[in-house]
Amino acid sequence: MMKRAWVWSAAPLAALLMVGTVQADNQQSAEELRNTLVNLLETLVQKGIITREQANAMVADAQAKAQAEAAKRSAQEVAEKDAVRVPYVPQTVREELGKEIGAQLREQVTRDVITQAKEERWGVPGALPDWVNAIQFFGDVRVRGEEDNYAKNNATDTYLNYNTVNADGGIDKAGLNALLNTTADRTLMFGRLRFGVDARLGNDFTADVRLASGSTSPVSANQELGTYGERWFIGVDRAALLWNPYFADGSQELDLRFGRFANPFVTYNELVWDVDVDFEGLSATYALHLFDDGYGSPSRTVFFTAGAFPLQSVGQYNSVWSSVDSKWLYAAQLGGELPYGDNDEHRVRLTAAFFDFVNISGVINPPNSTIEDFTAPTYMQKGNTVFDIANSSDPTVNLFALAGKYREANVNVLWDVAGWGENRVLLGADYVKNLAWKEQEVYELTGQMIRPRTVGWEVGVDVGRTTLTAAGQWRAYLSYKTLQRDAVVDAFTDSDFHLGGTDARGYIVGFDLGLSKGAGLRVRYLSANAIDGPPLGIDVLQLDLLGQF
Repeated sequence: MMKRAWVWSAAPLAALLMVGTVQADNQQSAEELRNTLVNLLETLVQKGIITREQANAMVADAQAKAQAEAAKRSAQEVAEKDAVRVPYVPQTVREELGKEIGAQLREQVTRDVITQAKEERWGVPGALPDWVNAIQFFGDVRVRGEEDNYAKNNATDTYLNYNTVNADGGIDKAGLNALLNTTADRTLMFGRLRFGVDARLGNDFTADVRLASGSTSPVSANQELGTYGERWFIGVDRAALLWNPYFADGSQELDLRFGRFANPFVTYNELVWDVDVDFEGLSATYALHLFDDGYGSPSRTVFFTAGAFPLQSVGQYNSVWSSVDSKWLYAAQLGGELPYGDNDEHRVRLTAAFFDFVNISGVINPPNSTIEDFTAPTYMQKGNTVFDIANSSDPTVNLFALAGKYREANVNVLWDVAGWGENRVLLGADYVKNLAWKEQEVYELTGQMIRPRTVGWEVGVDVGRTTLTAAGQWRAYLSYKTLQRDAVVDAFTDSDFHLGGTDARGYIVGFDLGLSKGAGLRVRYLSANAIDGPPLGIDVLQLDLLGQF
C-alpha cells in the first residue's frame, strides 16, 4: 500500500513539474525544474518504489500533456493576437474606473450626437414649416460706463445746443438748456439693445429687420441709465429688402437694398459716417471678381456702389403741392481690393466716394414768416457754420440752419498686413474734402466773411484679431484725426470723438478683449480739442461690456 501511495503522489508531481517547465518564463527556470524532476524519479527507482518502466511512462505522459497544453496555448494566442490583456484589477478600482469612463463616454457621445444633430438638423425639416428654417435671429447688448472730462480753460456760455434751441423756438425760450455743458465733468452709464431678424425669402432675396434702443438720434442707439426704472424707448432701426444674387461662376455679384439698411459704403473709420448711421432709400452695388486664383477664390475685386437717400421729405404749396425742395443725398463709390504675397496673405483696399447733399442749406424766411422753416435741419451735433433763418420781429424767436453747401469727396485706403498667427496689422488713412463751400454765398446769408475750413483726415493702426470670437483674443488700436468745421455734415460724423460734431482734432486709443465666444470688453480713450472755435477740450473715457448672439 505504501508503494502505491508513492506512485500516486509522484505521478501528479511529475506532470506538474513538466508543465511548469514548459511555462517557465526563462531558460534557467526550465532547466532547474527538469533537473529536479529527473533526480526525483531516479531516487524513486533506486528505492524500489517504482520501476524504471514506470518512471519512463510517467515522463512520456507528462511530456505529452505539456505538448498538448503548449499547442492549445499557442492556438489561443494566435486567435487573440489583437486582444488587449488586462491584469487583475481590484473590485473597488474597477468600480471607480467604471464611473469615470462612463461619465467621459456619456459626455463625448452626447457632444457628438448634438453636433451631428445640429449639422444634419434632425427632425427639423419634417417637424417645422420651411419659413422657420429660413429665419435667423441675431442681436447684441452693450453696457457702457463713461467719464466726460472738460478742460479747465474751456469757453463758457458760448456753445449752443441747436437741437434744443430749434425745438423750443429760440435761445431765450430754451433758457439754460440752450447752452452745451463745457465745464462740468460727468460720470454716465448707458445701455444699448439691438435685436434683429434675417429672413431668407428665396431667389436671393432677404428681409433685414432690426429693433434698437435709444433716442431718435441718427448716430447713437445709447439709452442713458438713471431714470428710476423707466422703460427704454425701442424703435425700428432697420427694415429693408435685400437682393444679393451671384453669377454661376462667382465672377460677379450684385447687392441691391431697399428701405432702411446698414451703410452700403466701405469706410475705414468714422470720419464721415458714425458707425450707427443707417441709410434710408435704395442702393446698388456691383462687384467684379477678377483673375481667379485657381482654387475658386477671387484674387482681385473691383466694386461700384451708388444710391439715392431722402433725408427730409417736404411738400410745399406753390399753387400745387410739390417736393422739389426735399432734402436728398446722392452718393457713389468706386473701390478695389488687391491681395498680394506668396499666399495672398496681404491685402490693399482703396476707395473713392462722392456724397452730394441736395437742398440741405438753410433759406432765410420772409419777414415774420415760417415758410422756410423746413430748411432747418432736424438734427445737428456741433461744429458746422449756421445762421438764424427766423427773421422774426420777436427777438426771442430763433431757428438755426446750415449756412453752406456740402458735396464731400472722400478717399480711404486700408493696408492689411499679415501679422503672426491669426493676428493682423491694419494701417489705414482717410481723407475728405467739401467741394461745395462758397465763401461769397455764405457771406450773403450770414453777413460774415468766413474762411473755408473744409478738410478732414485721419490715420491709424490696428493690431490683433479683426474679429474676436473666443476668450483671450484681443485687438489694440490708435488713430489721430483732424476734422475742420465744414468738411462734413456734423449730424452724421462720429458721436463720441469730442462728444460729436466737427471742428475737432485729437487722438483715439483703445483695446478690445474677448471674454468668450460672444462676450467682450472694450476700453477707449478719446482726447480732442476745438480747432477754430472758442476753446473746448473734451476727454472721454469709455468702458464697454458687450455681448452678441
